[in-house]
Amino acid sequence: MKTRKYVVVLFALLSSIGFIATAVQAEMVVTTNDGRVFRVPVKPNEVSKIEYSRGPQGRVEASVSSGGFSFVGCFTDRSQRDLKGYTFQSSSMTTDLCVSTCRDRGFSVAATQFSTHCFCDNSYGKYGQANNCNMSCSGARGEKCGGTWANSVYRVQ
Repeated sequence: MKTRKYVVVLFALLSSIGFIATAVQAEMVVTTNDGRVFRVPVKPNEVSKIEYSRGPQGRVEASVSSGGFSFVGCFTDRSQRDLKGYTFQSSSMTTDLCVSTCRDRGFSVAATQFSTHCFCDNSYGKYGQANNCNMSCSGARGEKCGGTWANSVYRVQ
C-alpha cells in the first residue's frame, strides 16, 4: 500500500503544477533503493530539478523547480555580507520569490537565508562553504531557505 500512496502523492504533486499533460512525450522514472519503480509522464524540458527529503514522521516530501535557476550550494555569511547587491525580507519567502526578484533586478546570483531573507549579487562564496542550510522557507515549508549565517545559493539563468 505504501508504494501506491507515493505514486498517488507524486502524481498529485506533478499534476497540481501542470507537469501531467495529455500530450506526453517523455517519462520520468524513479527507482527507489529497494527496487520499486515509479513512472511519471512529463513533457520534455519541463522538469529541470527534482529534490526529495525525509519530512516529519519519516514521510518523503518532493519539490519540483520550474527552472530558471540552479542550486549551487550552502555558503557561510557574516555581518559584512557575502552578497551585497540587493536584499529584502519576506514572511512568505520561497526560492522562486528570491530568484525572480534577483533576476528582475539584473543579478546572476540569489541566496536565501534564515527562512525569510533574500540576497542578490553577481558573486558569492568569499567566506567558504557551510553545512547548515537546513531552515524551511517561511513561504514554503517543503523548501530550504538557508540557515543561521548560511546562504542557500542559486545561479540565476
